[in-house]
Parts: sequence; structure tokens; C-alpha cells
Amino acid sequence: MIVAFSNTVSTAQTINTEPLDAYWQMVDKLKQGDSLSRETWKRFLKIEANETYVKNQGFDSAYLEGLRKAIEIVYMPKYDSLLRKRVKDTMTYWRIYKVNNYKVHEKELKDYQNTILQPGYFDSLYNSAWEWLPKRLHKKDSSTTIYLLGIENDAIAGGHTMILTLWTAYNQDKLKSGILTGHEMHHILRKPVEFKNVEDQDKGIIYALNVVLNEGSADMIDKKINLANKANLPFELYFADLLLEQADSIINQLDSNLIKMAESGGKTFKTERDYRNLIKWTSGHCPGYYMADIIVRNGYKKQLVENVQNPFLFIYLYNQAAKKDQKHPPVFSATAIAYVKHLEKKYWGKEE
Repeated sequence: MIVAFSNTVSTAQTINTEPLDAYWQMVDKLKQGDSLSRETWKRFLKIEANETYVKNQGFDSAYLEGLRKAIEIVYMPKYDSLLRKRVKDTMTYWRIYKVNNYKVHEKELKDYQNTILQPGYFDSLYNSAWEWLPKRLHKKDSSTTIYLLGIENDAIAGGHTMILTLWTAYNQDKLKSGILTGHEMHHILRKPVEFKNVEDQDKGIIYALNVVLNEGSADMIDKKINLANKANLPFELYFADLLLEQADSIINQLDSNLIKMAESGGKTFKTERDYRNLIKWTSGHCPGYYMADIIVRNGYKKQLVENVQNPFLFIYLYNQAAKKDQKHPPVFSATAIAYVKHLEKKYWGKEE
């Protein structure tokens, strides 16, 4: 199903439920005793949003085959006794646990699916995103399609596509309507700067500066609410958030890397992969949330919002806030800040 909503300024928003509807249809047959053939599974995964999500997550053929078997075990009646045993051992049978959530909560999930398809839902979505964007970016992106999936527990956004797994969206919206979709729409509306002609030695640090701002600013929409409501979220949806406040060592390492770049004239540097490892493959959530939270709680929310596209200023704001903060978080050295200013002069305003 594809549902488009319009408002008085002729801005349409589209929610595409085709991959989710295909999931419900597929598992309904399994409930009747059918098995999930590899051909049927391949066709399901070839649905555009499913294919995009799988590629983004890096799921290999072995993982996907295990997911197919997990769906069979959860939904086929002949596996009921096996399911009862395995669902108790969540960590060993992680895929079964995730699939079983869709089975056990199917009624609530379908009720929620109908809720998110109502026009009023978009008010909460955009209000959540706009709170952390300057007025010049308070727009509605009519070209963005929101896809709902019936597998896994995550959300991604890029270009004019937002992909939500139903389980994640359902649980997040129970805490506050629109915070997950608002977070993802923030990524779309923020229009991050794509720096051109970045020299090889700078690619890693420019990646790092970009992602900590990208996720840190968007995390102000939902992560504090998540952390305050851990008891009301399934553990897999808040477990990763526990890393968000464990960022001291990452900031210290960033400082050290910047000092080495400064002292070597840029010849000693880390690659993008090095920085992905440093931030624990969190896409910037860690240390982005930690840094943005310190900025906001020390009175710099307005400056963060107004400069939400400038990754260099994010570092300066963090440093100002960290020096004031009563918890005494790590502070970037004068040498590191000077090198960030060097990078800003080299690349900011020259992205075209």
C-alpha cells in the first residue's frame, strides 16, 4: 500500500507499506503450514526497500539464510516446541527473538501501522525534526518516501528515502510520537555539506567531524528520551544507546590524532576506517550524542541549531561547553583546536 498525504501548501508525504504488507502475507501462509522456500524469500528480499536495507546493514548470505530459517521456526506450527525452547535463549537465537517479536505483538503492530498512516502523524514528525534545525531548514520534504519493513529493528535515512522497521518505530513512538521519524527526517532536512576535493590525508578526520555532528545533533531528538525510559523499551532498542555516554576515551583519541596531524603537517593521519573503528561503528552516535548533550546542557542549544551544518563549529561549541561543564568532560587541546581551524579554512565554504 502507498499512502500520500497533502496539506495546505501542497506538500505531499508518502508512506509505502508494500514491503511490510508482503511480510504479513508471507507469514500468514507459514501459519497455515507452508514452508518459506528460498525462491519466495529471494523475491521478498528483492522488494526495493528490503534490498536497500539489507545492503545498508551489510547482511551476508549466511545471515539472510539464518533469518529465513528463523521466520520458519517462529511461524510454522510444526516448530512450536522448538520455538518455545529457543526463544528462551535470546543471545544464542537472536534472529528468532527478533522475528518472534513481530509474531507475539502482531495485533499491536498492525494497529500502530494504521496509526502511522494517519495525516496527523506528520505534525509530530516534523515538529520533532524542526526543533533541532534553524528556521531556514523548516521545510517539508515532499519527495521523501517512508518505507515500513517487517524485519529487523532499526531505521535508516538517506537522500529522499527513509526506511523504518515496524518494531523499532512502534516502540519509539510509544515513548513520544514522531521521535524516531523526526530523527531520520532531521538527517534529510539538515542537508549535510559534502566536501569536495578533500586531500587523502584529511579524508579520515573530515569523515569523523561530519558524522559526530550528523548523529549528535539528531540524537537530541530521541536519545535522551530513550535513556530515560530504558525500562519501557525492549533491551535490543536501548542496548546500543548505552554506549552513547561512554565517549571520554574517543574524544581523547580524537585530540591525540589532531595533535599528531598538526605536528607532522598532516603527514601522520588516520583513515576513515580507523575512525569507524574508533567510534565503534556507531555512524557517529558515539561520541556525537555525548558532545551534543554537553553543548546543550551548558546553554549552547541556539548556537548548535543555527550552525547545524558546520562540523568545525560543533567542535568549538563542544570545547566551550566542556570547559564550563561541572562533570569535567575531556577538552580538546589548543593544538587540536588550531588544526580544526586549519581544516575549516581549507574546506569550509569551498564545497562547491
